[in-house]
Amino acid sequence: MLTVAAAAIGFLFFGVPLASAAPAAVDETPAQSADVGALAWSYTIDPSCGGWEGSIRQGANYWGDVTEGGGTPVQCQNSAITDCGFFAEGIEVTDVHGNLIVVGCNYGAGQLIKLYPGAVNDAALLAAHEFGHNWYGHSFNGCASWASPTDVMATTMC
Repeated sequence: MLTVAAAAIGFLFFGVPLASAAPAAVDETPAQSADVGALAWSYTIDPSCGGWEGSIRQGANYWGDVTEGGGTPVQCQNSAITDCGFFAEGIEVTDVHGNLIVVGCNYGAGQLIKLYPGAVNDAALLAAHEFGHNWYGHSFNGCASWASPTDVMATTMC
């Protein structure tokens, strides 16, 4: 009886959240497929992103027709993101001291996006990467670039 209960608790605690939080791998499902383009989705740019709105819009539009207003809140900060952890997908860059820091994070597949746009050379690519986590995981494909959806979802901004 205890074993059955423990198995049920293990399934509910580990099985359900991981299954709902783990996005499909980019390499298996192209990001520009009809299923993503057909989805109605939206985002709201927080006032903390003043001056970065154009880059954020460009990054969002990479994934298809999107509406600004409502949906995923996007916040910006002027320092590394320190709370991007379990159930979140982030992207890293090397700081001036050679340390990896997190410069973008998508919490809960679209519940909140945080960006540190001043730390990267292409803030639109950073935004596109983080918006991509609404559907996809990391591709682990080297440095992020605009070359393909898989490259957008690479783990490192170079």
